[in-house]
Amino acid sequence: MSFSAKDQHIIVNYHYVEDPRPDWGGIHPCSVKEFERQISFLAEQYQFVSVPEVYEAAKKYKNGKYCAITFDDGLRDQYENAMSVLKRYSAKATFFIITATISGYIPAAHKIHILLSRFSASELIDAFNDFTVSARHAEYAKYKIPKDRRIIEKRRYDDMLSANFKETMTILPQEAKEEFLRQTFENNSLDEKTFCRKLFMDETEIRELSKNGFFMENHTHRHLALENEPLEIIKKELEDSQNILNGLLSYCPNVISYPHGRINELALSVLDEAGFTHGVTIEPRIVKKGDSSFLLPRFDTNDIL
Repeated sequence: MSFSAKDQHIIVNYHYVEDPRPDWGGIHPCSVKEFERQISFLAEQYQFVSVPEVYEAAKKYKNGKYCAITFDDGLRDQYENAMSVLKRYSAKATFFIITATISGYIPAAHKIHILLSRFSASELIDAFNDFTVSARHAEYAKYKIPKDRRIIEKRRYDDMLSANFKETMTILPQEAKEEFLRQTFENNSLDEKTFCRKLFMDETEIRELSKNGFFMENHTHRHLALENEPLEIIKKELEDSQNILNGLLSYCPNVISYPHGRINELALSVLDEAGFTHGVTIEPRIVKKGDSSFLLPRFDTNDIL
């Protein structure tokens, strides 16, 4: 469903908020100027509220127009570039934190962004295909990445080779993905902790956002695709992230953003036990009266034209 300024109940999501840079070509950021244009536009049209408040307004079909602004991943550029704009427009916003980044861990998705900023997708596909045909990793040969056809249509902002590489990394078993990315980082002398400090907020910045009235919520511990994980791993991811955020913020978040925007019935079954009341996906449409509080849709920055 396309975004319209006539929509009454919406959630909008952002990731990177920074001006495009030649050394960071593996991402598709929202420029600072465009971000401010969107926040200015939304401020004229909507009342900024929390995710639960949008859900309640839609559920009760409350008069007025309500918008929740959200940010995934806890990226440093959100703190450096988005916070001042949000404060200027008195905009409430929710930041979903990947807690393992606080101790220097970079999730696979962000390692992929780093690699695509330094190497071509063709080079990375060649490296991965070599990885799959080695005697040690022969069981992963079925994941060999083609260069002559697009294997999925949903990655609409990526060229064919980048889309194929990213999608394969998404469906690859976690153990294989982590080994390939670790090996590629090591082979190219890329230090994970150094990049992590540049890319993600630290504890001080997270606390400052909270002190400024922003909502700090949960994006799991290691940003694993929950739909692909067994129950014990899902529970551990939620427990670890909740414990860290509780210690950092002195409260337990009750809203979760699912890594990669997806979740299945198995993962849904343990959210209540872990203390969550609401969850957001990446389905691009308005929030409706009959929506589950754990499957709330969000528009992307690219939808707000």
